[in-house]
Amino acid sequence: MAGTAIVTGATGGIGQAVTRQLTEKGFQVLALGTRRDALEQLSDACGCTGIAVDISDAEAVDAALVGVKADVLIHGAGLLGPNLPIHRTPAETIAQLIAVNVTGMFNILRAVVPGMVERQRGSVVLLGSICGNVAGAGPGAYSATKAAMQSVAANLRFDLQDTPIRVGEIRLGRVRTGIHGQLEMDTDFYDGYECILPDDVAQTILHMLATPPATDISTVEMMPTRQVVGGTRFSKG
Repeated sequence: MAGTAIVTGATGGIGQAVTRQLTEKGFQVLALGTRRDALEQLSDACGCTGIAVDISDAEAVDAALVGVKADVLIHGAGLLGPNLPIHRTPAETIAQLIAVNVTGMFNILRAVVPGMVERQRGSVVLLGSICGNVAGAGPGAYSATKAAMQSVAANLRFDLQDTPIRVGEIRLGRVRTGIHGQLEMDTDFYDGYECILPDDVAQTILHMLATPPATDISTVEMMPTRQVVGGTRFSKG
């Protein structure tokens, strides 16, 4: 495997693991994120090219990726937000979740996929969540944005049915990344739990990319062994 890969959310736990493993496989990786210092550290560590951009800004995304010919897009950028009922979630929180998790996803796809269609090659992997289709598995507003991702993944694959471009979605259970701190709960979501690790997710993505071109692994539900399907129960080891 080789070529040019774009990784969004590259400075997060999963993004760093994906970026590192893709560069180790010979990909030229464009690592997108909002934290310039973290991007510089990641670039120094693995040789990727860091690009600081707010994906909710369509013009900024287009400017950052103009002329880029991507063979792979791994879209992992997103916000979780606080653990609040839908009817108590502040308007500004909802607006931010939609701007990054939904509008940002559309902005990235619009900037990258047309080039793949033009060149008739490419693979897209969207990193979603089990809470997109299981009530109670995550905050309601966040879950709604991940449900939107599930719909986008399915419809994008439908839109691209006459091309060789592959579209896959990974619906993740609990991954030890630290993102759960955004829930603002006095709960340790990792202590005693054998969670998925970022490197595990990266390896799964590499497997999806390594399958024969005529094979599309379209939907993966990736769970810790002790977290039941749907994700609402998780036993300690």
